[in-house]
Amino acid sequence: MKIRNILFAFAILCLFAVLADLFLWFAVTGRTDSFEEARSLYVSYYPAALQNARLLTVISILLLTIAGFIFLNAAKTNSLKKTAAILGIASAVLLMWKLFSLM
Repeated sequence: MKIRNILFAFAILCLFAVLADLFLWFAVTGRTDSFEEARSLYVSYYPAALQNARLLTVISILLLTIAGFIFLNAAKTNSLKKTAAILGIASAVLLMWKLFSLM
């Protein structure tokens, strides 16, 4: 029981990390005129090892996959079935969006 709560909290942290990344992207694109300028400003917020937009997208995809898997498994067994299902669906939608952005 305790491990499920820890996993659920980890999934929420994964989801919030991706949402924070998306909000950063929206904030940056709202302040710039061109895509290239927005992308360079966006990656400048990250450490040098992570200053690659494609790598950041892959990391987001991995985090959303983990979060979605945990949420959908928690929806089957946890007392927060509706919350877990909604968060799982939100993770899946964001995952599709991130996969689309790689194309």
